Amino acid sequence: MHNPSSHCRIRRLAAAVAFSAFLPWAAHAKDAPEPVPLDASFKATEQAAKLFRVAEGKALKDVKKVAVPLFSVEFVIADSERAQTSGFASAGRASASVYYKLMGVEEADFQAITAALYQRFLTDLKDAGMEVMPFEQVAASPTYKKLAAGGTPSPIKSGSAITMAPAGMPIYGFNKVQTGGTSSGASLFGALSQMGSGFGAVSAVMDTITMQQELGAGVAVVEVQMKVNFVQLTNNNKGFLGRMSGTASVDGKVQPSVGSAVFSVQSSTRGSLTLTNPLALGAAAFSEVRKKPTTGGDVAGAIAVGLLRLALNSKDSSSSDEMEAVADPAKYRDIVGSGLGTVTQMFVQRLKAGE
Repeated sequence: MHNPSSHCRIRRLAAAVAFSAFLPWAAHAKDAPEPVPLDASFKATEQAAKLFRVAEGKALKDVKKVAVPLFSVEFVIADSERAQTSGFASAGRASASVYYKLMGVEEADFQAITAALYQRFLTDLKDAGMEVMPFEQVAASPTYKKLAAGGTPSPIKSGSAITMAPAGMPIYGFNKVQTGGTSSGASLFGALSQMGSGFGAVSAVMDTITMQQELGAGVAVVEVQMKVNFVQLTNNNKGFLGRMSGTASVDGKVQPSVGSAVFSVQSSTRGSLTLTNPLALGAAAFSEVRKKPTTGGDVAGAIAVGLLRLALNSKDSSSSDEMEAVADPAKYRDIVGSGLGTVTQMFVQRLKAGE
């Protein structure tokens, strides 16, 4: 006999698991672990057992049939960082900021990477012995139609990122909430706004439970969310000693990376696999890193600020750089696509192993 209270407990557990998967995405990138190089020594089979945090692993057990209603990749196209000292005794404050812009690749490149990755993911699932439900059959589910209606068509664009999905697949739930962030975090207002949207996205998790039931008891619904960064920024004035320093500096290492990945699995219960470390990909994806050309207005502004500080006898100092990371389109598509494919392949290995 159906037990309503038991069903409610399952839904509450699913919401808790889903929201716990959301929190790492909201964390500031400076708190994130160091990237793992995806080089010749990288063994995907071995790393698959190490590089994922599992929540509610029972959801991965005995999966034979899979539906993939949601698959999105966020590509960061601009990022920034700022370092500042506190000043000490008669010393003035010092600050340094840097802004990086991704150049050389366009929306069409991101779409091509995402479309190829999605098809590879489905093929890997089939090669692992799982049946993949056709997307048309998934889209016929009444609850999927509800989720799609509340979602956003791909691409989703902001000043710092472009989020792509396969053609005709709307982006909903946490995948929609998490779009548009950079590795250096957001304002308090933006964070609160995202948190509010996150609570709304929990209701999409409830709908995913219903959708799974509509698709069939033996079906596992897999939702995929991944993120690609292009520069790793380091604030060299973190901590007490850093803030007491007389100089402020920020370092930037231009290199694509799979910054984060979450694979949510809804079967008889809900679980997730979350990438614990970013994967650093080949720097050969970029042909040039250069300073943004300086305009006459930039020079005039810098002179005006300097004269004002001199007039005020200010000891404060600041520096600001705008950088352009120019990608080689073919190499970028190959390197980034291969890196993303390694992550999805590791997930399929874990799903096949049931752990």
